[in-house]
Amino acid sequence: MANRTNLIAEFGRDLLAQGYTSIPNLLLRSYRSIGISDREMVVLLHLIYLRSEQRDWHPVAESLYTLMSSSTLDIDASLTQLQEKKVLSIDQQIDAETLELMPVYNLEGLFDKLAEVWALEKNNEYEEQQKLFQARQERDRKANDSRSRGALLTASAGTSSISDTASKVYKTFENEFGRPLSPIEGDLIIGWCDQFPVELVIEALRLSVIHGTFNLRYIERILQDWQRKNIRCLREVREMEEAYLEKKAIVNRTRGRNTRIGSNKADSAKEDKYRDLYSI
Repeated sequence: MANRTNLIAEFGRDLLAQGYTSIPNLLLRSYRSIGISDREMVVLLHLIYLRSEQRDWHPVAESLYTLMSSSTLDIDASLTQLQEKKVLSIDQQIDAETLELMPVYNLEGLFDKLAEVWALEKNNEYEEQQKLFQARQERDRKANDSRSRGALLTASAGTSSISDTASKVYKTFENEFGRPLSPIEGDLIIGWCDQFPVELVIEALRLSVIHGTFNLRYIERILQDWQRKNIRCLREVREMEEAYLEKKAIVNRTRGRNTRIGSNKADSAKEDKYRDLYSI
C-alpha cells in the first residue's frame, strides 16, 4: 500500500514537472464554426504543443506522425488545408544560432478567426441583453399602464357614479319645471350634487314645487339654510319640521287660537307648513 502511495505521489510530481499545454476554450468550442475538421484540430493541438514544449516552430509531418494515428499523407493534407483556410501560414525567421532563414508556422490567421468568433459572441450577448432590457422596459411599462388604468378606472367609476346621479337629479328638475334647463341652471344643480347630499337637493326641489316657486335661487336658499343648521340628511329635515310644527302648535294654543291639525288635503297643509318655513 505504501509503495502504491509513493508511486502515485511520484507520478503527480512528474506530471507537474512535465508541464501543461494551454488550449483556449474558445478554440475548443468553436473550431467547427470556423471550418476546422476534427483531424485538422488535432494537428493544430500538436502544433501548439510542439511549439510550447519543444520549441519546434515548423514540425514536419513525420514529427506529427509520432503523435497521431493518421498517416503522413493525411497529416500533410491537413496542414495544406489549414493553410488554404488561412488558419496557418508559413513565415521565414532567422535562426538565432545559425543565422539562417528557417520556416515557422504562423498562427495569426487562427487568432484572427477566433477574434471574429469572440466579437460575434459579444455582439450576440449585447443584442440579447438589449432584447432583455427592452422586454423588461415593456414589462414595467405594461405594469405601470395597468396600475394607471386601475387608478383611472377607479376614478372614472367614482366620476361616473356622480355623473349618473347628477344626471338623474337634472332630469328630475326638468320634469318638475316642465321645461329644459339652461346650461347655467344645469351647472348650478350639478354643483349642488357635489356640495350637498342628493336626497337634500331632491327634498329642496319638492318643497319648492309644494310652495309653487319654480326658482333655483329659492331652492339654493333652502339648502343653505339646512347647511347653516348643520342638517345633513333627510331624517334631520323631518325632525326639524316636526319640531317646528310642535312649536307652532304651542304658540297657537297660548294665544287662544284654535289650531286644526290634519286636513283632508295633505298637500295643502304641507304647502301652508313650508310656506311658513321657507318664505321668500
